[in-house]
Order: sequence, then structure tokens, then C-alpha cells
Amino acid sequence: MDVVVERNVPATMRDGAVLRADVFRPAEAGRYPVLVQRTPYNKEMLPLTALTLDPIRAAASGYAIALQDVRGRWASDGEVFYLYRHEFDDGHDTVAWAASLPYADGRVGQYGVSYMGQTSWQTATTAPPALGAIAPTTAPNDFALNHVWRGGALAWGLELYWSLQAIGLAAMIRAKRGTAQLAPAMTELVDAVDGYELTARHLPPRTLPAAREDDPRFIPFFRDVLANPGRNEFTAGLSVSGRHRSVRVPALIVAGWHDLLLAADLDHFAAVRRDAATEVAREHSRIIIGPWSHGMFNNIVGDVDFGLRASGLYLDLREDLTALHLRWFDHWLKDAANRVEEEPRVRLFVQGRNRWRDEDDWPLRRAVPTAWYLAAGGGLGRGVPAAGEAPDAYVYDPQEPCPTRGGTVLMPHTFPAGPVDQAAILARRDVLVYTSAPLTAELEVTGPVAAALFTSSSAPSTDWLVKLCDLDPRGRTLNVCDGIVRVGAEAAGGDPLVEPGTVACHAVDMWATSYVFLPGHRLRVIVTSSDFPRYDRNPNTGESALDATVTVPAVQRVFHDAERPSHLLLPVVPPALG
Repeated sequence: MDVVVERNVPATMRDGAVLRADVFRPAEAGRYPVLVQRTPYNKEMLPLTALTLDPIRAAASGYAIALQDVRGRWASDGEVFYLYRHEFDDGHDTVAWAASLPYADGRVGQYGVSYMGQTSWQTATTAPPALGAIAPTTAPNDFALNHVWRGGALAWGLELYWSLQAIGLAAMIRAKRGTAQLAPAMTELVDAVDGYELTARHLPPRTLPAAREDDPRFIPFFRDVLANPGRNEFTAGLSVSGRHRSVRVPALIVAGWHDLLLAADLDHFAAVRRDAATEVAREHSRIIIGPWSHGMFNNIVGDVDFGLRASGLYLDLREDLTALHLRWFDHWLKDAANRVEEEPRVRLFVQGRNRWRDEDDWPLRRAVPTAWYLAAGGGLGRGVPAAGEAPDAYVYDPQEPCPTRGGTVLMPHTFPAGPVDQAAILARRDVLVYTSAPLTAELEVTGPVAAALFTSSSAPSTDWLVKLCDLDPRGRTLNVCDGIVRVGAEAAGGDPLVEPGTVACHAVDMWATSYVFLPGHRLRVIVTSSDFPRYDRNPNTGESALDATVTVPAVQRVFHDAERPSHLLLPVVPPALG
């Protein structure tokens, strides 16, 4: 089927603002379902807008595809872009507009990755009558805890990269267009982006010069986020969390084990299954979790090749991401009898074994929480530590933080995401390493992972970071999942203050994984107090890290004895019988 492309098709919002979309549709006269993607990244940037659904293929398959610039970006009206603030109302109005197009049949779907996935959820919570299904990929849920804070620490690397580069460059042009300030302002911004690691070291973070506090038209959300730390009325207004009771349509959720929004996607799935307004949404929403990092659906992630079955081009040698989405929308918008509604609710990629597997729900009921204990001499095992074991100690100096090595990151390419060999940090004086004996049989860990860490610090506030890793026979230490907790940052999801020198147990949420540790491999746990520039540096003074200009070293102790048994809790899946 031939395809026609219409550029900058206008849609008028309830307040009179005009948002513009490029529409890909069949050249053949007729009426078709409309699929909407709403983006801040430029609707003409097909490498981004076509990540999960090729608009040309979709149009040739009998859909109209509307790729719309959100308010304040590119061809759409709006002097200032403010992330997520207008997307509830604008999404609702855009669906009504899409359903009324002269070539539309009145049925609309919405989809997209990251920000575009979030706009899909935001639209769904407003329950527009024409919306029939959504397909959000790697989308935030609770803005504070998914986008900005993790365990009380600021996701500084993400905030810098996204605000200054992904949004800031175009925002600066919009803010300074036609003025003599444009050239020097762009030069300063580009220097800040290119000098990412130096920019990240600025203290205090709240006064970052590149954020241009004197210019209210340039990334105002960045300054507001830092002015409103943690969960509060401000962050709630930008969140989907708590609104799933208004969702009436089924969601196809695509997530990644090494994606910075993995926890959000799992929360979306649980919430829509539990709270959605209709049985169709509750029973027929689906989640697919690959081994991917954010916005990257390749089989090679970090230092690991998971095989062609993992690629978004092949998906277990069955279909690509576009075909998957077309099957989904064919069923819900075209009434195709393709049995989508009979497919398993959960499809996950089991890393290590490197195979896909279907499950009925998440988390797996057959997974058994199993403790693995830190031990003296850098040991790690199933046995409870003996009484009287001496703690391990190190000094955390915020001026020399442990550098980021992989994980669920979205930063410049010099900081690759996913499983990355940790060799560069293992010998650091501020890193503790605990390693098991070689495994004699497969050990499958599928589900939420957590750590209970008994510690003390000479500082009134500090950070504790834990990584679960796989030490393979080649000697590579590959990170599987991790978590961080900041002492003294309760409002942002951290722990309460502890008197310096007092031993306390800190629960570290390490999110989730599906990973098989193979025979001959070893489990390895890394404990440290920084992961920079992924997270901001705790100054160890008790002052907010957002305002601190002075840092001090802290003496850190990790306990692993019978009374204070630091351990990981792993969801171990028993071997299948027969």
C-alpha cells in the first residue's frame, strides 16, 4: 500500500495552543485507525520516533500515524517547554483530534519510548473515549522516584545529560532566537555538555551555571526539580502514579533489565493489573522485558552479547518490534482475531541462559527468597556468619568518588549502560568485594533483589551502594543489578539519619532481574559509597547534597557477623522438574 506524508498538520488544544504533527497514512482513500506518538525530541527524527514502530510500515499496513511535537518543542506552539506538565490535557485533546481526522475511523492508539511512553500513560489516565489501546515502552511512573531520585540519591548523571543535551540545546535556540545572546549562550552550553564530567563536579549542584538560573525560559523544570526534592505535590503533578484507576484500555509494556525505568515499568504493570478501571485493561495488559538498556533494543548491551534472540529486530526469531506492535494494535483497534488476548501476561528474557520465557504474572510465585551472606575475608555464601567476625572498613572521600561502571544509566557514551566489567574499580580502597565459591549447578535469580546492609559511618549522612555481579570463568566481573540508599534523605526515598558511629541496618532496593549464574561462575557483591556521576556525591557533612560546597571523608564499616548478618535476598527459581 502506498503511503502519503503530511507535514505539520495542526491540532488545536483546549487553550488555543496549536500542536503540529507529521502524519503518515495510506494513499488509498478510506478510514483507518490512528496511532499517536507525542515527542519532545523532534517528530522528524525517525531514528527516535521509529524505535518501536516504523511509521512507514504501519501506514502501509492500514494505519494513520501522527507524530506530534509536544507543547514548547520544535514546530508546536508554546514559548517554554516544561516536562510532563501539559501532557495530560494535551494528550486527551490530541486523541480527540486524531479521531476526527477525515481519514480516521474513530479509533486511536498511542505509543512510544521513554517520554513518549509517559505521554501514552498520561493520556490513558484521562480516559479519552476514542482511545482503544496503548503501547508504552520504558516510561516513568512516579516522577520523583523514577526520574530524579533513587534511594534518596539524586540521579545526577541522568538529569544533566537529559536536561542540558537532549532538551537544552533546542531549548536554548528557542529561548534566544533572534537575539545577540544566542551565539555566546549556545557556546557556553555546548562547552558544559562537552565537559560533562567537569560539569557534574560543580558544587553546589543547585547553582549549576549551565542551568542559567537568570533565564526563566530555559529548562525551568531543572531548577524546579532541585527546588522540590523528593515526593511532594510538585512531583505528584508530573506523575502517573496513583492514577491507574482511571485507565480503561490495555497496555503493551516493553521494558529492559538494564533500563533506568525498569522499576517504573514493573510498577505500571502491577498497578494496571490491580487498579485499572476495566476488566479488559486489568486482564489483558502485557509486559515484555528484554536485556536492554534505555532506548536500545540491541542484542549487545554493555560488554555482553545476549544473542540474536534478544535483538528488537528478531525477538526470539519470531518478529521485530514493529510487527509486535502492529499485532497488538490490529487486535484492539481492528478487531483482528490474532489471539493476542490469549498470550501470556509476561514475557521475559532470562540472561545467562539467553532465552525468552513466558510467565503468567510478575513476580514469579515459585521464586524462593534466599539469603546470601557477606563473610570475613571477602567471602559470600549461604551460611550465616560466625559470631565475632570483624567488620570491613574503608574511607569514602567525596572528592575522589568511585566512578560509574555500567548499570541502568542514561549518560554520554563514555559511560556505557548495562553489564560492564567492573575490573577498573575492584582494587579501589573505597570498594569492598565479596565472592562466592564456583557454582556447581545453575542458579536462576528471577524477581526483585534486595540487600540488608549492617553498617556504621563516622558521618551523619552518607551513601551505601550494592552491586550484584557475575564473576565469569574469563575473570570478568559483570554487574547484574544494583541499588543505593542515602542516609538522611527520607523524603526522596532514602533512610533516616543515624548517629555517627551507630550500627544500623539499611535495606537496599536493587530492583529486579532474571539471570542464570552458570556452573563455574561465581556470585560477586560490591559495596561502596558512591557511583559518580550517575548519582550526586554525598558530602558526608549532613548538609543537603544539593547545597553543599564542602565535603569531608568518612570512615565506613560493613558488619557481617551472627548478630549483624549483612546479606542479599535473591529470588531463586527452583530447577524445572522432569
